[in-house]
Amino acid sequence: MAKVAIFTLGCKANQYDSEQLKKEFVSRGWKLIDEQADPDVFLVNSCAVTGEAARQSRQRLRKKLQGRHKPFLVLYGCYPQSYPLQAGKTSEIDLITGRMEPAALIDRIEEVSGIKPRPENRGELIPFQGRTRAFLKIEEGCESFCSYCIVPRARGGIWSKPLADIQKEVDELLHSGFKEIVLTGIHLGYYGKDRDQNHSLEKVIREILKTSLPRLRLSSLEINEVSPELLELMAAENALCPHLHLPLQSGSNRVLQMMNRQYSAQEFMEKTTAYRKVVPEVGLTTDIMVGFPGESREDFSRTVEVVRQIGFSRIHVFPFSPRPGTPAARRNDPIPGPEKKRRSLFLREVGEELMKRFNSHFLKRQAEVLVEGSSPVQGWSPNYIRYYLPDQYPPGQLLQVQGEKIFQDGLWGKEVQ
Repeated sequence: MAKVAIFTLGCKANQYDSEQLKKEFVSRGWKLIDEQADPDVFLVNSCAVTGEAARQSRQRLRKKLQGRHKPFLVLYGCYPQSYPLQAGKTSEIDLITGRMEPAALIDRIEEVSGIKPRPENRGELIPFQGRTRAFLKIEEGCESFCSYCIVPRARGGIWSKPLADIQKEVDELLHSGFKEIVLTGIHLGYYGKDRDQNHSLEKVIREILKTSLPRLRLSSLEINEVSPELLELMAAENALCPHLHLPLQSGSNRVLQMMNRQYSAQEFMEKTTAYRKVVPEVGLTTDIMVGFPGESREDFSRTVEVVRQIGFSRIHVFPFSPRPGTPAARRNDPIPGPEKKRRSLFLREVGEELMKRFNSHFLKRQAEVLVEGSSPVQGWSPNYIRYYLPDQYPPGQLLQVQGEKIFQDGLWGKEVQ
């Protein structure tokens, strides 16, 4: 039997794309196995957002060369799409290709490798096996061109999935037993911009909420893409999780302008204040980039001040990584590595402080928790608080939980009967 293993780096959209690849492989008769189990084909669905992600993509494949069995190696996705010449220098890899439709990619793999599955082994795959939340990508592409970002080159222009196709996938995921779906995209807020007025993010949400899905969550949105209609839905519909991931990137207007971000720090603060008036217990999470070229100590201090004023519930902090081909990579005023590290550590400490402050508001209160992991058992509330539980519960179960105390990056809770 033809065997394949897939390793995925990067964002939720990449995770979704890998699931579509797995589905196509299985439908043709391939067997999905763990990468440690000597696959015939080993594919890395790569990421190019940072230099470290590109390095990990190459490293994962090279590691397979050290084993007793060398599979057919495939480097696929955003890294070779963005940097084909750099990716092509890895001579030990058998096939290097940018983004393709799953069927076309597997055709290419079978043609070049000479490995053919047996038709009688064709099957169907339950998506997102081993996960309690399913990702559903409804949008592709980005045209924002932030000065530090390679994604427009990696992912191309905007494409919105037709509503009928979205509804079909939701039905399939419900049939597979998922209780939470996360709507995702390369730039989710762009959904519908390439289609008629019947295609909008709010329309998609309304249609999904007509189903029996217990929980619908949104991935990342830009601050200017949260409409009054979306907020009203979030306030009125229990199934729509009160959680918004809004990338701030910097609290300095000077740095935001250099980044080509389309808002000011003041606008961001005013809008988040307005969001909380409509959805008081909304979890606001964010991304912050530290060490952007030219970011002064005063710029960083302003970022810390803005972060504190907004009071995010979680912060993802990451240092600037120059991506060749972007305007930011051509700047000649880099921040030294030790200083980037110092700023990152400081901002992460601020993030932990704010997270504990937000979580403390939910002590001795009940929340619905979707069980996701074990050792210890843990799960997530609708507004994206992690709860830890003392007893054993199967993944995918929805529980009513009361928060008892602050614990690690969340709350220690107990089930309420």
